[in-house]
Amino acid sequence: MADLSERLEAARAEVARIEREIAQGPCREYGHQWQSYGGSNAGCNDECGCSVPVNVCSKCGDCDYGDNEEADQVRKNCEEQHG
Repeated sequence: MADLSERLEAARAEVARIEREIAQGPCREYGHQWQSYGGSNAGCNDECGCSVPVNVCSKCGDCDYGDNEEADQVRKNCEEQHG
């Protein structure tokens, strides 16, 4: 039983080490940690009132300027409704 407990503790320590490595590593390797920054006009057409989310990475400060999956869906829905 002690062997299993030791193995489990070693596995938890390895997971914690990997999580620290990801948190400290570059976004291009491990992905951004996006947080909502606000919104932007979707720009679907001249009269568009749609808003799309804009996100900023809490790790590196990069901004997606509304180029994300949720924004794509908003623009698609607008196109379907308003042509």
